[in-house]
Amino acid sequence: MKIREMIEKRSALEAESKELLANDGLTVEQEARGHEIANEMQQLTEQIRAAQLRERFASNAAVQKVVTEKRERQEEWRATTEYRDQWLSYMRGGSAPEQRELITTSSSSVLIPKLYEDSILKYLSANTVVRNLADLRTGVQGYTTLRYNTLETNQYTSAWTQPDTGTVATTDTDPGFAEVPLAPVPCLPKVEISQQLIRQSNFDIEAEVVEHIQRQMAKNLEWGYIGGTGTNSPTGIFKVNANTHITATTSAGTTRAAAITAGITLDKLTEMRYEKLPAAYWASAVWILPQDAYAELAGLTANNVPLFVPSADAGVATGSQFTLLGLPVYVTEYLPAHVSTASTGKNVVAVLGNISDGFAIREWGGISMIRDEYSLSQTARVRFQGMMFANSNFTRVKALVQNQVTNA
Repeated sequence: MKIREMIEKRSALEAESKELLANDGLTVEQEARGHEIANEMQQLTEQIRAAQLRERFASNAAVQKVVTEKRERQEEWRATTEYRDQWLSYMRGGSAPEQRELITTSSSSVLIPKLYEDSILKYLSANTVVRNLADLRTGVQGYTTLRYNTLETNQYTSAWTQPDTGTVATTDTDPGFAEVPLAPVPCLPKVEISQQLIRQSNFDIEAEVVEHIQRQMAKNLEWGYIGGTGTNSPTGIFKVNANTHITATTSAGTTRAAAITAGITLDKLTEMRYEKLPAAYWASAVWILPQDAYAELAGLTANNVPLFVPSADAGVATGSQFTLLGLPVYVTEYLPAHVSTASTGKNVVAVLGNISDGFAIREWGGISMIRDEYSLSQTARVRFQGMMFANSNFTRVKALVQNQVTNA
């Protein structure tokens, strides 16, 4: 029975019930009929509510299906050869493909073909360190908030109590919950070339520029995850954090070289590995070292004998070329900006720990690019602008150890 038919039947029963109640006195048959009407009306009401609920769910499912199909059609269109050819034509000055990303400027940027987006992501995976080790989620939408359990409770010894007693004492082991807001921070590498170069070059200069922006975007993202300050950039894992486990030392000067010399010593690395890093993370921890710190490490000697022999450790850990004190070592070429303030300036020269537990990265979906021939037209130049949104921050900081060096 359809909802409309059930509603009409219930209305007829309500009218019949009112007629019965209008009588001054009811016979036995009328009272029995009144009870039948009440029971039927209750059943019809339940059936109508159930039917309306099913319709509501069906309507929501239909809307979600339309949205999903539309998104899939957009992704499929962006993955086609036709769209790729249109986009390449646009990069060379032709008309734009009909797939744009709305932004707050006067125009909108053009989403790059899925093929090129995939190549950027593959380049990222092959040539980055922190992005591969952290808690990474791509294609996120909206304003993201990281909510997590800090796992810092130390009440693991006093929860035991006396057996066979009438009174049992309990111990609070409440977790510490925290959250980190992550707003989408734009990554905007750009290239400007002259119209003369475009017209006189004997090779595909636009394709060369596009490939350069793709590689530059990958490098910009990895640097942000390593050395970002959190101001107009992601918060990098080498940003000084007072809540991590800390191996501290003081350098003899204010330069980067002085900080590396003071921090990269056998005593400090041993302290990070065996004293500061919780034993629970020993099986899953890795080292992240900047290239200059790794060079200092390779040069450490005792009685002219190298303390660290990279070639002897090669191939021990999957994805890492070397190990240090039994844990994999990942070397990055991207250095955080050095803080040279005397006596108070601090710099992190090494990180150790479970990176996926202690550091999170979020990347918003859609990489776009603009060819702008108008802003620089008076100087006969063309601007190519890439665009991607990402952010990163610390989460469970007790899973990490930072080697922090304070300037003299």
